[in-house]
Amino acid sequence: MRGKIFLLLFFGILLIGIVSAASYCCEKTTSGAFCQNVNDQSQCDSNYKSLSTPCASTSFCAEGTCIDQQEGTCMPSTERACESNNGFWSPQPQSSLPQCKLGCCLMGDQAAFVTQVACNRMSVLYGIDSTYQPNVNDELTCLASANPQAKGACVYTKDYVTTCEMDTKKDCQTMAQNSALGNVSFHEGYLCSAQELGTVCGKTQNTICGDDGNVYFEDSCGNLANVYDSSKINDENYWTKIQSPTCDDGKGNKNSPSCGVCDYYSGSMCQAKQSGDSVNYGNNLCRNLDCVNYRGPYSGSPTGYATSTNYPKQGETWCSTDSKTGNSYSPGATDFRLMCYNGEVTNEECDSPRQKVCVENDTITSSGSKFYTANCKVNIWQDCWGQSTQSDCEDSNVRDCKWVSSSGYNFTSSGLQNTGSSGICVPNYAPGFSQTPSSDTTSSCAGASSTCIVRMEKSIGGSWTCSPDSTFLGWSGKNNCSCLSPNWQTQMNNICTQLGDCGNQKNYLGKDGYTQSQISIQTGSSG
Repeated sequence: MRGKIFLLLFFGILLIGIVSAASYCCEKTTSGAFCQNVNDQSQCDSNYKSLSTPCASTSFCAEGTCIDQQEGTCMPSTERACESNNGFWSPQPQSSLPQCKLGCCLMGDQAAFVTQVACNRMSVLYGIDSTYQPNVNDELTCLASANPQAKGACVYTKDYVTTCEMDTKKDCQTMAQNSALGNVSFHEGYLCSAQELGTVCGKTQNTICGDDGNVYFEDSCGNLANVYDSSKINDENYWTKIQSPTCDDGKGNKNSPSCGVCDYYSGSMCQAKQSGDSVNYGNNLCRNLDCVNYRGPYSGSPTGYATSTNYPKQGETWCSTDSKTGNSYSPGATDFRLMCYNGEVTNEECDSPRQKVCVENDTITSSGSKFYTANCKVNIWQDCWGQSTQSDCEDSNVRDCKWVSSSGYNFTSSGLQNTGSSGICVPNYAPGFSQTPSSDTTSSCAGASSTCIVRMEKSIGGSWTCSPDSTFLGWSGKNNCSCLSPNWQTQMNNICTQLGDCGNQKNYLGKDGYTQSQISIQTGSSG
């Protein structure tokens, strides 16, 4: 009887415990939490629903998916909790919603396993173009796709031999799909000759030219190792990881026997060594691409011609002509644009006869030397003599002309006449004429013809002299005694030669085409 009373008492205590553990489900608690089981209904926010049952049994706390349409994220949530955070709620699980499907977002050298909306947002946020791959369905594969162009050692087994190729991560992953290869693994930043990779590839003393124009060490599997530096031929670390070279002289290491850091813009490029070349290891060097053996016209030389110490550099272009004395062209002369490329000088003829001229510029390099560039440009000379002011004459945006002193002379319908002009506008680059004279040739040269009348006087038994300005047989006025001077003749001839192949010029041998015209003296008496 006592045992029965004990059992009844035990069950009574158990029932009391169950009743006392009964809870309420608050859609929202007074503390702000959603869908929480509480012991007392007073803990529920009166503005929201509540029931005396566990939340798992209620409809208002049923869990679905909350979609943040701005951020592109999805997470399990109740409807009210989702709406309170301005989300879009769906009763379906995340795996059933296409907008919640995760894929691989590639941006630069980074990767993230996110939704497409999140990928687009990150692309805008960071200002980096992105590529979304929806078919990648796990995070590890996605992260392995990051930085696909990273270089390193692609190790694999073939025919029971562990070998290696230097490749990108992307290409190594492609190799992994080859059924003939086993145990494919990528080791970013490592060389195939690294001992810890356990491959059959090792150090050699060979070199090879890389696609970037530098000289590289070559491993025993034919892979490029690091850039050639003869001081590191036995440096184990230099054969383990990809490293930047330290032997660069900053000038392209032209014909260096010990360093393979070439620079095409400085005038060097990896090429096979030739007879007379010296290298410490291998058969390649940074070949000097400058035109060291050229001895023709060159603007960079004080003498005007290239020498063993002043020769054209790789990529330089400069001007020359087949016949020119000082700044004056000889009749029929043509401009040329010369260029130094891979050790050879070639030339390009500008339009003849000088309707195009060669114009060059120079820039100061980091070493302090001049680097020349030249181009053939159209010679805009046709309206020079129509300009009456220096500013209009020398407006380089519309014409190629220059303003020169003329002792008061200017162009008129009758040729050069003393009009009291402050100067005269002539072509900056004298145009040439065809070898067959034409009316255009004649009229152009005639425009610079000038006549200067000088009154002369002669005493009985004396010689002719220029009459003073004030008197001449009862005549008063200004005489042109200055026209008798060589300076006046030279000045007029210079104007004439600037109009084309006119006037007294030197031929291609540097000889005067004809002597200066003699002054014509006529005697007479004034009326």
